[in-house]
Amino acid sequence: MITIVEVTATPYAAARLLEVRNATTAAVETTTTAPAPIVPGEDADVDAVVAIYGIAFDSATTFDEKAVVIVDPAGLEETVTAYATTGEAMGGVTTQVDAVVIDGDNATVTYTLMFAGTPTYSGLQGDAIRTADGWMISRDMFCGIMSSARVGCPTG
Repeated sequence: MITIVEVTATPYAAARLLEVRNATTAAVETTTTAPAPIVPGEDADVDAVVAIYGIAFDSATTFDEKAVVIVDPAGLEETVTAYATTGEAMGGVTTQVDAVVIDGDNATVTYTLMFAGTPTYSGLQGDAIRTADGWMISRDMFCGIMSSARVGCPTG
């Protein structure tokens, strides 16, 4: 059974009901700002951070190449060898740095891990530290990536 009830509303009540309905169903405007793309040569610090990420996380670079961009690299030789083997199985592992935000002697890095040249994991967050020797990757950051690659770092 359907019951129809007649409703009478004053012009004010009708206008207010329409206002409330529109307010609850209106789309909310949002804006998103994407980080500015990295322009090689525009900022020497950004270029340095991009370079060290390329060296540290490229599965084809050697321990000697990586050692100069990692804080406290002692004992990581076997880790780098295992990472190279993993990289060979994946067709090569590299990084693409998407954004770098520098705050004093610290950099926040957004990057993409690439397997065989194909973006595989994007939007990853990392860091870099400016030392007396220039921009470097912390051992913790390096070992975090190595753990993700299932090769890990020595403890102790």
